[in-house]
Amino acid sequence: MNEGSSDVPPPGAVAWLDVSADNPDTWTGRLPTGPLGMQISPLRTGRAPYFFKGGRLRGTRCIWSASTLSGAELYRPPRAAAGGAFDCGVHLLARVEGTGSVFDPVGLATGIMRVYDAADEIAEQFTANSHLYTLNIPLAAIGVEPSVIREMADQPYELTPFQLQLLRAAVGLLLVGGDELRTSSSLIGVDRYLAALAALLLRTAVRRPGPDLAQAEQVRVRTDAIIYEQATDPLLTPATIAAQLNISLRQLYRAFNGTESPAARIRRRRLERAAEILGTRSGPGHVERVAVECGFASAEYFSRAFRREFGLSPRAYRSTHRDAASR
Repeated sequence: MNEGSSDVPPPGAVAWLDVSADNPDTWTGRLPTGPLGMQISPLRTGRAPYFFKGGRLRGTRCIWSASTLSGAELYRPPRAAAGGAFDCGVHLLARVEGTGSVFDPVGLATGIMRVYDAADEIAEQFTANSHLYTLNIPLAAIGVEPSVIREMADQPYELTPFQLQLLRAAVGLLLVGGDELRTSSSLIGVDRYLAALAALLLRTAVRRPGPDLAQAEQVRVRTDAIIYEQATDPLLTPATIAAQLNISLRQLYRAFNGTESPAARIRRRRLERAAEILGTRSGPGHVERVAVECGFASAEYFSRAFRREFGLSPRAYRSTHRDAASR
């Protein structure tokens, strides 16, 4: 756990952010280390105490933060977009007006949630004690139609009691994160939890989907369940999944239009399983054997895909995680 650090934490770590008038290093100017890349500065005309205190947790691809702040201005200038809208990820920002700390809120509170593209400008002012929650999630991990997310951008959504409870429950991750989140499987679990949290916040903020969207959602849920259970079967393909669901291959891919394809999901699940094995198995273990066990027909293809996903070769990944476990 990175006590006192204000930087974005490495995967599996919690970084604490403490900015206040009591700290002369943060009293003047802007501090460009806030959540979602926002700059933090005191309100020029504010009379309330100036402080920003909280923490951030990072999985492999997702980042979650919760903070309490007052008398502060948060700003992020617009960025050059690398591709289309939301191609670089979805940023959720929820602010709740309430007393106490974000780790120990007092009384009932109300708030709003906004959806931002990773390239959007963000400007928020907090004159009195408030709580801020943010999520940085890749679009493909959420499983919500890009068209739905684009329609939600730049609109405030009032937080429901259910959504507030979701946010408060997730705050507990910051209090217990650290040593328990050092393994590859736990990092994958953090990403899945944060992606599911973002998806649930988005889905409970929009109108009930029509029949077509509801049917597509059902296909995606059932497909993900099949992949999770059968990904290590080398014969599992989008075609065999479509056959199990009794739909055409075209219908299957149409349900995933704009999100991560079924083939990509199969590959990702196999790689996640391989990472779990390489990071925990005792004994030498051959990479070729791991590739076969996880459903890959070719060890060469497995090695290339693994390096693209995790930035290390399977052997280097195994060595790094086993050395860490030994220490």
